Amino acid sequence: MDDDLPPDLVRLRTLETWAAHYLTRIRERIAAVEPQQQAQPRQPPLPTAEPA
Repeated sequence: MDDDLPPDLVRLRTLETWAAHYLTRIRERIAAVEPQQQAQPRQPPLPTAEPA
């Protein structure tokens, strides 16, 4: 394989544990921010550049 992940199972499992923990933190933050965002009035989306 030609990627940036380590080839051995021990380090892969360590990364998996870290990623699962981080994903839990992200989901907790989303759960905390979502109600705040929904309580605020919606703002119009920012304009995007037209492709040339």
